[in-house]
Amino acid sequence: MKKILSIGPLAALLLCGCEVTYKNSAMLVVTKVIQATAPSSGSGGCTYSPETLEVTFGIFNPLGGGYTHGLVIENRLPDNSGSPGRVNTNDFQIEFAVIDYAQIDGPAVVMPEQTAPANGLILIGGKGVTQVDLIPSAIATAIGGNTMKVRVLVQLYGRLLDGSRVKSSTFEYVVQADPTFLLPAPSCTAPAAPFSCEGANQDTGTGCR
Repeated sequence: MKKILSIGPLAALLLCGCEVTYKNSAMLVVTKVIQATAPSSGSGGCTYSPETLEVTFGIFNPLGGGYTHGLVIENRLPDNSGSPGRVNTNDFQIEFAVIDYAQIDGPAVVMPEQTAPANGLILIGGKGVTQVDLIPSAIATAIGGNTMKVRVLVQLYGRLLDGSRVKSSTFEYVVQADPTFLLPAPSCTAPAAPFSCEGANQDTGTGCR
């Protein structure tokens, strides 16, 4: 009688040499969360700079909407052009963010995983910023008038220039939901009026224009 050779699922994967989906997360690294900076002259739009100091602890009013900031990401992949006639394909095109939540305190609230829009091209050896709704309106609505701390776990997903799907490292960030929070408005001289970069319901850069 012939014996049937059986191999486990792990061995089968090793034998087929299948490409791992969403590879290279250790080389695409989210390093910090930053606020937008208001223009000093009162004209022009708010901007993000990778050199801006990180926000170590956030706060927002969930009754006023979600929570938005910039994520700084470094592309640590090497130049893979290698030989004459071959072009580098390791630049990272960001397509979206996937965000999970872990409640630290406060009354229990269901906060399911969210997918948020994101965009940007991060060149090899470089770094850049993409704006992300870390707490979209759906999660802000779920929090409602509750006061609580929430741990945000965010990853950026996208493709390399050869079409390979990749994702970044996971970045953890804590934000305080406080329905009594009010963003201090800057003192402006008329006719200039105060404005906020990322929404008046959260910590953010402010200016006059």
